Amino acid sequence: MINIIDLFAGAGGLSEGFKNKNFNIICHVEMNKSACDTLLTREAFHYLKKDEIYLYEKYLKGEIYRDQFLEYIPKNILKKVLNYEISGQTLDSIFSEIDNLRGNTDINGIVGGPPCQAFSTIGRAVNEGKKSTDKRIYLYTYYVEFLKRYKPDFFLFENVKGLLSFKDEFDEYLLPKIIKAFEDEDYKVYKKVLNSSEFGVPQKRERLFIFGLRNDMNHFNFFDEIYKSTEIPVIIKDLFNDLPKMNSNETKNFYSSSIPNTEFHRYLRNNSNILTLNEARFHNSNDLEIYKIVSSGIQNGVRVKYNEIPENLRKHKNQTVFLDRFKSLKSNDVSHTIVAHISKDGHYYIHPDIEQNRSITIREAARIQSFPDNYYFEGTKSQKFIQIGNAVPPYLSEKIAFTISKIYL
Repeated sequence: MINIIDLFAGAGGLSEGFKNKNFNIICHVEMNKSACDTLLTREAFHYLKKDEIYLYEKYLKGEIYRDQFLEYIPKNILKKVLNYEISGQTLDSIFSEIDNLRGNTDINGIVGGPPCQAFSTIGRAVNEGKKSTDKRIYLYTYYVEFLKRYKPDFFLFENVKGLLSFKDEFDEYLLPKIIKAFEDEDYKVYKKVLNSSEFGVPQKRERLFIFGLRNDMNHFNFFDEIYKSTEIPVIIKDLFNDLPKMNSNETKNFYSSSIPNTEFHRYLRNNSNILTLNEARFHNSNDLEIYKIVSSGIQNGVRVKYNEIPENLRKHKNQTVFLDRFKSLKSNDVSHTIVAHISKDGHYYIHPDIEQNRSITIREAARIQSFPDNYYFEGTKSQKFIQIGNAVPPYLSEKIAFTISKIYL
């Protein structure tokens, strides 16, 4: 059994792939309460899936309350989710809980990446003056503390590719400092930007991955190996083809087709016929008119800018910047990157079918991120979208986990 710790766990997209490749998750550490609830629900699913999946299905159908559902789950499973903000004040408490959970078990790996907003190229100019007080920038130092304490065989650190060009408060590139801190703990470090769409995820999503292998391990180039697992993704039209047609402000939690027609659909459906969270937002009539124009344009190869829509539909005074306020998915391509901003509105994620004329549902966003349909997200609608937008796609994570498992062959 390969044992790992999941840091800055979010909704569990990264650890899901490792679980599916038979890694043992000692614990997840996550500061957001809604994400922790999602992690608990998924831990419950993995516990019940072999013999008592009907209990999980009863919960998804609303036939039992959450408290009743969790009573069926052993305490040692529920204790795996540690709701902490990782900081100098909490580190000792987190270590203590992890040590209780692992007993005499070795920690073979640490995975996860700190919040990425500080490193994003979006809003960088606005955040320039906050670097000396933005504690998110230096969360990697706590990651190093976990390496010092547990000395795992490997680690995987994930973040936005904006980290490549990010400079700290001293106007020095931060990434070399992060890599040196990892190397100082006796690790050989590899880094590369991976695009999820190259590995079968229906989304162009570029993220920086840093893989570290302890110097006394048998070495291989992780990124050379993972590129043996490339795969052509399904396009959006096919990704959604077993989901019901629906309009703004509708919920339809059933499949329009009972037969998964691709290998990726079989992965998504996961031997279950229960659909949840297929909920479309309410949109006002003005936005719906814009959606029609933008969606029709993109399907014909035209990206409609905000200053090109009819003047009577424009409600924003500033019409010289942010001209891409509205963006539709393309039917015959993969999606552009799903990000947490999807929680604010659906303007950047308009459904490609003009007859449906709406933004994508929670479940459709989750599918684009390659979460199986039985993956249930807890919290408000906004919190669910944030969890999805911040996640590592589980389908990519599976391939990462499979590649890492070769260390132990």
